[in-house]
Amino acid sequence: MPQTKSRKKNRPGILKSIQTSIQRSVRETILPSLKEAIKTWHGRLVLAGLTVGLCYLPVWLSGLIARAAQGSAGLPLLSVMVFLGLRQLWAHRAQLAQMQASEEDQVLGHLLMLSGILLFPFCRFDIWPQAAIWLLVLAGIACSNWGVRFFWRYPLAVGMLALTAYPKPGVMARLVWTALTPPEFLERIMAQAGAAALRLIGHPAIADGSIVALPEGAVDVDWGCNGFNMAFTMAAAGLIMGLFLKQTWPKVLGMMAIGAVLALIFNVPRIMLLSIASVYWGDAAFKFWHGHWGGQLFSSVLFTFYYYAAMALAKRRTA
Repeated sequence: MPQTKSRKKNRPGILKSIQTSIQRSVRETILPSLKEAIKTWHGRLVLAGLTVGLCYLPVWLSGLIARAAQGSAGLPLLSVMVFLGLRQLWAHRAQLAQMQASEEDQVLGHLLMLSGILLFPFCRFDIWPQAAIWLLVLAGIACSNWGVRFFWRYPLAVGMLALTAYPKPGVMARLVWTALTPPEFLERIMAQAGAAALRLIGHPAIADGSIVALPEGAVDVDWGCNGFNMAFTMAAAGLIMGLFLKQTWPKVLGMMAIGAVLALIFNVPRIMLLSIASVYWGDAAFKFWHGHWGGQLFSSVLFTFYYYAAMALAKRRTA
């Protein structure tokens, strides 16, 4: 009981110290920076651009949280990517402080920021135009402060932060994939693999296009079941894990490839289970395995196998 009382007494003190440190930071760092920024047109444009980001932030978070409730791993992945991108820039803060933008780069950056600031109020009808405007503003801020050479001097940080601007990176990856591959390319492959695996365990299954057919019924392997989204997520997880563990680029690419391949391999038994559940077990079983909980179970098993495979690659000595 005495320990409990001491803890209760210490809590207000801890909260007060945190509040005091925040107030001191605002008073000694943030406010002087704001006062200095509003003295120049460049500073005012940067502040207005950052205000666009603050207006877009709730939309970005709500999009990620809504997809996380549906089983998407976008929220932790994008959060880590933002952290790693900012960490890359923080590690080179001394070099960034010495970089100066030319007059041409400053004019270009100001035009980009001004365009984004003026267009943003008219582009709030959906998430994607707001994301595009925010990227435009970020590019203007970087260009006007450090010049165009910033983008090719730090391509990793730029790429990671650019990918996180839109809370649905899988949608962009899907557009690229569908543009470069024939219609239902991966769906047909997964249907063939699922039907072949079902035949191995004694079910007379055949594949017709993207349909897995059994004597008692059939299942259509649509986009959501072709394994692409999980393969993309696992590849992103491999990139993040490799960068976080400070691996060489060949190992990072290896982790990405292992994640994507494992996701596609694990998708085959998932198609088998969904086919059997739909045809023999009824709608309730199919909805369970096709829904959030069934997907989480498969994802948990997949991530477990992937973790050990990725760590084995990370610990392997480079020849």
